[in-house]
Amino acid sequence: MKSQLPTLSRGDIVLRGNRHGIVVTLTKRRLLVVPLEWNPFPRHRADVGIGTLAAQAMFQDAVARCGERQWVNRGGQRFVGRVTTAVVTAIIQALKREEAVCQTELLPAGLVKSTLAFGPMMGSRGRRVGAPSLG
Repeated sequence: MKSQLPTLSRGDIVLRGNRHGIVVTLTKRRLLVVPLEWNPFPRHRADVGIGTLAAQAMFQDAVARCGERQWVNRGGQRFVGRVTTAVVTAIIQALKREEAVCQTELLPAGLVKSTLAFGPMMGSRGRRVGAPSLG
């Protein structure tokens, strides 16, 4: 007799051991899960604060750690709850931004234009007369 896999969908909150996670996408045997943490410090650039987007009071202070996503087997997950589509949309956007930033970080130095006001400044810019001001 075949074992039944749990019926899960995008946006479900699952319990994996002693950690909660949100299902972002799924295949026949695996799930892409973003872990949830409560009041983490320090925050990563790809974290999504659930805050007012959550439908359940239990997850009001939770933060989805999009930088720590992982594929897990579908069989060992327990359904705990569900988040709104706004949360899932915010998580997917954060995953896309993080992937784009990681690809940019892999490029060699000098290919991407600096976002500083005057571009990169090499050397000391102490109290020298005639040095450009950043303020």
